[in-house]
Amino acid sequence: MVCDCCRRKKKLFESFAAIQTKNGQLNFCVECNDLAYKVRDDANELKSDDYVLHLEQWKKRAKKPSKRFIEWQQAFLAPLEMKLEKSGQQKSE
Repeated sequence: MVCDCCRRKKKLFESFAAIQTKNGQLNFCVECNDLAYKVRDDANELKSDDYVLHLEQWKKRAKKPSKRFIEWQQAFLAPLEMKLEKSGQQKSE
């Protein structure tokens, strides 16, 4: 099994997260899965500085992402970015 984000191969006794999408299943290693959760949590808690930091870390890990991962990540990030933009506009008003 290979992580769809960073392309790291699964080692013996290592756990991978399986994410069901409309186009099939994506597999994430623990590190990539943790970063995805951190990005989501930062956006939900409106922590834009942490969001940018964790998103940058996630993008650095994604050395050779699969095409399905890229499509999923764009769909995953779109509502989070809208939420942060909306909160930023409310703060400036």
